[in-house]
Amino acid sequence: MGKQMRLVVFHYHDRPGGVRQVISRGLPLLLPCFGRVNEVVLLLGEMTDPAWVESLEASLNGVPMRLVVLGDLSYLSGGPAVLGKETRQRVLELLSAPDSLVWAHNLSVGRNLPLLRFLPDACAAAGARLWLHHHDWWWDGRWARWQDWLATGVCCLEEALEYSLPPGPHIRHWCVNRADLPWVQLRAGAAAQWVGNPLPDMILPTSAEVRQATAWLREKTRGREVWLAPVRALRRKNLAESLLLVMARKDKDLCLVTTGGPSSPAEFPAWEKLCREAVRQHWPLVPAVLGGWSPASNPAGLSKASQPSIAALMAASGVVVLTSLQEGFGLPWLEAAALEKPLISRALPDMTGNFAPLGCAIPPGYESLPVPLGALDARAESDRLHERYDRLAPLLPDEIKIFTPKCDPAEFRDFGKLSGEAQLQVLRQGKFSDFAPIQPAVPVWPVERRIDAWVDRFFNSPLPMDGQLHIVPDAETVRPAGPLLTEVRRRHLSWLEHPLLWP
Repeated sequence: MGKQMRLVVFHYHDRPGGVRQVISRGLPLLLPCFGRVNEVVLLLGEMTDPAWVESLEASLNGVPMRLVVLGDLSYLSGGPAVLGKETRQRVLELLSAPDSLVWAHNLSVGRNLPLLRFLPDACAAAGARLWLHHHDWWWDGRWARWQDWLATGVCCLEEALEYSLPPGPHIRHWCVNRADLPWVQLRAGAAAQWVGNPLPDMILPTSAEVRQATAWLREKTRGREVWLAPVRALRRKNLAESLLLVMARKDKDLCLVTTGGPSSPAEFPAWEKLCREAVRQHWPLVPAVLGGWSPASNPAGLSKASQPSIAALMAASGVVVLTSLQEGFGLPWLEAAALEKPLISRALPDMTGNFAPLGCAIPPGYESLPVPLGALDARAESDRLHERYDRLAPLLPDEIKIFTPKCDPAEFRDFGKLSGEAQLQVLRQGKFSDFAPIQPAVPVWPVERRIDAWVDRFFNSPLPMDGQLHIVPDAETVRPAGPLLTEVRRRHLSWLEHPLLWP
């Protein structure tokens, strides 16, 4: 059987979201493949939902799970450049088992740079393996992180990228987004592979559950047809655009329903502004019917047991609306396909490659949603963007400061490329006669193709996973992060086109 193994699963927090879903769904699938895990350690920076932790432990088929919460490992900004001595000692103790594997989620989002700089070397010194599971990237518009990098002593963007994608014979890089793989392999070679996300259980709601959800929604929407955005209220979800698509359909009595609320303090102001304006203007919006990540954000004060599941809500809705400007993997698209629900979505080229390997044909989506220039104060928008960019520029690394925002002089502008203030102005104008309705399309996912090979993608890697440290076969392809600057600049240019994403 071989020596026993300790599996350490790290995430910053236990709030609802894509990372937590990957842990919930993926950990029970991974354990049987290792076959010799005698302890799981759930390592968190903060814990607010004991029920989730309990349900995770219950799903592990008797493998004991130990919870370790260390505040130094939560989201940090402007804090110390190194981890505290006690925290470092606790982490090293977790790595001290004869065979340890750390499955670390989203360190590449840059929310705790002291941990990102400490953990690869600590694992190497302890003889532990490190799986870096990449959901997002800190340079995808999160430029407030750059000041944190400078505080840790890095001198340039290339050096920060080298820390962000550390190479080493004990490290594997798992990409959620297939489009990320080619440029991550520039840095890590065969140690980087695409795994995507574990699929939902795909247990369709029963007829009774759908009827219950239908009645539940009818009460909240006063009987209007529901178009559902099954997402949290993040700025990148571009929910004002979902509302515009609903309001533009004058031929139907529609209502936009969103499932989640904001999940961090930075997201509250824009979301509350949209919700207040919707109440003032009597817009057809019913927000956050399932609440947010904390009990205080549940507007109905309902227990989770009394709420329909997201799958039941999707099944009870007329159309699923996904207007995100930026995504990682795209689980809601797959959930809509499993439920055979009509879908309206923005085209996200970086994400579409995740669906075809799963046998799922997703409609391509619309490229833009043009609004006439007369629907907004174009001069005020231009001044607003330049003022905001002037505040943003000091946050940027020197390597990308040469890029400036463009003011589109065209007669029409893409609604998704407007600021939040301009989006509200367009909605207040209510002049939707120029809009050709975007028609929903049903994604296709044949039942016989719904085979989740997520676990196999870990263990069919070109590199062995037998618990030993191995030299990467194509180590000569592991090189400095300079080539990644081209990719970072490309992403920065795309990000600049969407001021809704700016801090």
